[in-house]
Formats: sequence, structure tokens, C-alpha cells
Amino acid sequence: MKFIPIRLKIIKPSKKREFDIYIMEKTKPVLLLDKNLPLDENSPILEYNSNFIAFIPETQLKEFKDFVSKNLDDILNDSSISKRNKMYAMYVSMINNMEALVNTRNLNLYSKVTKDVSKFIAQTINDSMTVSIMLSFIRNDSYNLAIHMFNVGVYASMLTKKLHPELSIKKMEEISKGYFLHDIGMLKIDKKIVAKRSKYTEEEYNEIKKHPEYGVKILRNELKIFSPIMEKIILEHHERKDGSGYPYGKTEINEFARICSMADIFDAITSQREYKENLPKTTFEALKEEKDFFIREFGKNRYETFIKCFYIPMK
Repeated sequence: MKFIPIRLKIIKPSKKREFDIYIMEKTKPVLLLDKNLPLDENSPILEYNSNFIAFIPETQLKEFKDFVSKNLDDILNDSSISKRNKMYAMYVSMINNMEALVNTRNLNLYSKVTKDVSKFIAQTINDSMTVSIMLSFIRNDSYNLAIHMFNVGVYASMLTKKLHPELSIKKMEEISKGYFLHDIGMLKIDKKIVAKRSKYTEEEYNEIKKHPEYGVKILRNELKIFSPIMEKIILEHHERKDGSGYPYGKTEINEFARICSMADIFDAITSQREYKENLPKTTFEALKEEKDFFIREFGKNRYETFIKCFYIPMK
């Protein structure tokens, strides 16, 4: 049986859960709490230090994520839980709801994603330390549409905050929802094409290039969201200033769509693709080796500001 590490401190008291909790003793898993047993407020389990790592069976990972999502508000409002553990819980919830939306293609789930985005902005965007913590959770080891949408959402949101500090929380929420949903049009494309791990054929690539238009249609017609700025982000994040982008080959591109584009390209460079011969670049390698491209395409100010997003603030 394979086990997944979790942060024990975010587990809230409950009558039962849908997952078992283990600890490792000399690499051997030992059951700490059966899923059918209650965890009350006085349990000694809750007295472990804030960084204590426990384990759950990989087969129960979805149940753990659902539990965190359900209890996210309580976790965020608990003063006894550290900032890092709160950000970990937020990360788990956001990835869980994004994966549910992408994997099921049930657009009714979009509201869970956007609610998480609102919490993300409220909890992190004005605190450089929490942003830094959230960045530490980002995974770049495999291609997964939900993870990609999450990564781009985080990168683009933090860059937007640094470039446009005058934006209100409400406006930041709206813009960030556009970032996290920038690839929602991919849900209208055949799953076999989206999941393909080799290079696209010309026909497949032409279909992929329609996803910005599909995304706007989803926003307007199915989600009934009427937001010009979200539409611009979704529609224009693959446009290029020399007109070589898609779907329209535009040269005048919305500011926030350009920020999304920069984050999108950065995530692609630093993520593994099975059809790539070379390993993905690290954050440092991507920013250093692709400097000329980023400055040429997005300007020196956006590039230098993006670098600052990765500075780790002193505690």
C-alpha cells in the first residue's frame, strides 16, 4: 500500500472521516486513527506540533481532499493553526476543486473554484510571506490541466498585485478568477486530445487553438458570467504582440491577458511534458535563460517585477 504525507495539524475534530491516519515508525506504517473513530477536541493527536507529518493511504487521497475543502473556513479561522498549514489547506482545497471541475467537466463545480479564489485573494495577496508559502506548494513535475490552471492563477495573481497595487480586493478577485479559469475552454475539447502526451497532429492543434473562444462561450452561455475583463483574459492569453498568436492574431492585447500569457508560458517552461526531450527548467533557469524572450515579448518592467515575486521575504 502506498502512503501520502499530510499535515496532521489541519485535521479538525470530527465523528469520523473517510480516511485513515497513519504514522511511520522506522518506515513501517502504524495506524494512528481509524477513519470510523471519532477525533474529539481533547484528543492528544491534536497536540502534535504544527509541522507534524502523518500519512494516509493513497487510495483515500480524494476523501482527504474533500474533508479539507469542507472544513477550509474553520481551518482558516483557527488562530492555533500556523500560516503555513493554513496555506497548505488552501492549496489542497483549490487543487481538489479544480481537479473535480476538470476531470468531471461538470460546470456546476465552477462556483467552488471561484469561492476558493476569493479566499486565496483575501488570505494571501496582501502578504508577501503567504504568497511565498503558496509558491512553495506549486508542483511542476507533470502535466495536468487542473494543476496548470492553478499554477498560472497563482503566478499571474501575484504579478498583477505587484504591477497594479492600486486594484481593490474586489477587482483582484475578478481578475484572478479569469486567471484560474483561463483554460476552461479546454473542457470543450475531446478528452483524448487534452490528455495526449505526444505532440499534437495539425488537426488536433487547430482544435486546441479554439479553446480561448470555447472558454468565452462557456463563461457567457453556461456559467452566465458577464465580465469583460475575464473574457479578455480567457480570449487573449495566447495572443502575441507580433500577431503570431491565436485565435485572432491580435497585436493589441489586454494588459491582464498579457500577464496571464507570461504566467502561462513560465509554467509551461518549468513543467514536465512527456514529448519534451529536455528536462523542465527550474525557476532560476527559466528566468535566467529565457530573459531575452520575456523582455522582448512582455517588456523589461513585467520581467523584472516577475522576478521579484520569487523573492523570499525575511521572517
